[in-house]
Parts: sequence; C-alpha cells; structure tokens
Amino acid sequence: MFVGIAGGIAFPILPIAGLRAGLSLPFIGLILAANRIARIFASPIVGMLSDRLGGRRLLLAGMGTQIAVMSLYLAGVAFAHPGSCFLLARLLHGPGSACVFVAAQVLALHAGGKAHGGRSAGLVRAAMTSGMPVGLVLGGLLSARFGDRVTFAAAIFAVVVATVAAFVLVPDLRAEARARVDLRSTLRTIADRRILALGALNFATFFSAQGTILTTMVLFVGARGLAWGGLGNQATASLAMGALVLVSAGASLVAGRLGDRHHAHASFALAGLAVLIAGLLVTTFASSPATLFGAVALVGGGMGAMNPCLLALIGLFVASELSGRAVGAIQLLGDVGGALGPIVGATLLAHSTGAPFLLSAVVVLCVLPIAARLVRAERMATAAHAAVAVTETALPQDDL
Repeated sequence: MFVGIAGGIAFPILPIAGLRAGLSLPFIGLILAANRIARIFASPIVGMLSDRLGGRRLLLAGMGTQIAVMSLYLAGVAFAHPGSCFLLARLLHGPGSACVFVAAQVLALHAGGKAHGGRSAGLVRAAMTSGMPVGLVLGGLLSARFGDRVTFAAAIFAVVVATVAAFVLVPDLRAEARARVDLRSTLRTIADRRILALGALNFATFFSAQGTILTTMVLFVGARGLAWGGLGNQATASLAMGALVLVSAGASLVAGRLGDRHHAHASFALAGLAVLIAGLLVTTFASSPATLFGAVALVGGGMGAMNPCLLALIGLFVASELSGRAVGAIQLLGDVGGALGPIVGATLLAHSTGAPFLLSAVVVLCVLPIAARLVRAERMATAAHAAVAVTETALPQDDL
C-alpha cells in the first residue's frame, strides 16, 4: 500500500513537469506508458524467480528499485533534465512494480494456503488497489502547496518506510520444494488451460475497470455534463474513482473470506463479472451524477469480488512451488488489458461517450462462459484435494 501511495504521489506531477520543461505530448505519453510496457515483459520473469528465490527477496528488490525510480524523478526536476530522467525512471518502474505486485501476491498465496488463500489474497489486493488513489490526493495537495521537489521527496520517504517495514516484518514464505528456473516448466504452467482462463478474466477486468473506466472518467464527466453540485469535472471524476476504489477494496476483503468459507471462489468471480457488466452498462447510459456514482460502485464491487478469487484459484490449481509463474502469467495478461483499455477507450470516446463502456461490457461478457467453466474446475480440484487428504490421513504413520 505504501508503494502504491508513493506511485500515486509522483504520477500526477509527471505530465505537468514535462509540459513545463517543453517536452512534446507524444513523448510525455511514452513516458507514462513505459512502465506498463516494461512490466508486461517483466512479470513472467519475476514470477519464475519468485518460485526459485522466494517472494521476500523479490519484494525487497522491487522496493529498492522503487527508491531509485523516485530518486530519478527528483533528479529530473532538480537538475533540469526531466525527459531522460523521467523516461529512465518509468522504464525501471516496470520491473520494480512487477517485483512488488507479483511477489506480494505469491507471498499472500503461501501465507493463506488452500484454506485461507482468499482472505490473504483479499487483504493484499485491497491494499494494492487503495494505495494509488490515496497517493494521487496527497500528490496533488503537496505539489500545490510545496512544489514538485518536496512532493517527490515525500514519495521517496514513503518507499523507504515501506522497504524498512518489509525488511523487518515480511517473513520468507515459500514452497517447501523449490522449483527449477527453466523456460520449459514456465511455459507448461502458463499453458495450463485453467491458468489461461484466469488470465482471460484478469485481462477483461483490467481492460474495463482499470483501463477504460479510470482513464476516461474525467473526459466522460465533461462530455455528459455530470459534474456534481458546484464541483468541476475533475473533482467529480476524482470522487467517482475514489468511490470505485473504496468499494473495490471492501469487496475484495468480503469476497476472499466468503470464497474460503464456501470453497466457491470461482462462483464469486462469476458473480463479480456479472456485477461488473451491470456497472459498465449503467455507466454507458448514465445521465446524472447519482447514476454515475451508482455505476462506479457496481464496477468497483465487481472488480473487487474478482481480484482475490483469481489469486485463491491459483493456489488451488497450481502446485505451491509453481505459484510465482502462475501469478506472473495472469499479471501479464492483466497488464496487456490495462494497456489496451486506455488506448481503445480514448479512441472510442471521440466518437461516442458511451461506446468505451459498452465495448468493455461486451469484453467482460465474452469471458462469462470461461468463468462458468472455472466453477466446475474448482469443484473437481477441491474434491481431488479432499480425496488426497483423506487417503493420507488413513495411511499408517510408517507409510507416511
């Protein structure tokens, strides 16, 4: 969460500082997209290394990289070289954030196990979701009051605090057996139909909720005239996105616990997809601020219900020593969706204000049959694990 706060503090300053320095808009766009592009390639590698080296080491490495990233941001504004410093920082941010996101989720799987994977996954996913918007608010306030240098220094401080806390508190959780770091086993894990199915669901969620909704909300509010009360378009959009994130964090915690209790993570993921589709359709036809806030609450609830369930299902479908590879695979597909969402959404918004959200609803609708098949796959896997547990319990101690 602290790493997300630091990223949120720094993010809104980058385009403004770039414009002040005379950088072109296409170059600023490249700077903003560089981390997501780099993370697409880094996530599978980080997942593979997490299985071999353990999530703690990768988490600390990612946080150390984030300190370097924030320091490059500060150097860019302090020494009047924002273009090169910002681009290098964003390129480093890709593998750094991949280390943090993938390693944190792998550690959550090992902490919860098959019995409590949903609860631990929900906690980690909620923290990852809520950190960025808190940082966005702090970044805007600090930048307006104290300037860019102080704001970047605050971001560095946040990551340093997170790194020290992680070094002291995060245990070295890993599988009992270490997996070999080789491309063949990685590809075999990724090619598992159940992992590809989870990745497809993650792609649809990132494309719609974290891609289209979050990046086009300000333009959508302005185009539809949905500003609330005396607030402007930007303030209304910020409140809407804040509501989305809060609902998503709460839904992650609830869905993870309920999925553990009822052994039905795939069913909750399916329900989350249905709620997400409803939210996207309501957004498509929103004509008042009240309708808009109701729509984003539905989107947040659907996204939040999905997040921990996907991670818990990895713990059920994949051997613990290969969980890092699986997390890296679904993170890769999610990042692809998150990168395509803003591009497609902004392009469609120029032609029709409702088109981006209608298309997103169609994309999520296409993966509903996949989620339905995962319900059956979860039941079969749960029954298989229960049968193994009963067999091991029945064996004499000498045979064990």
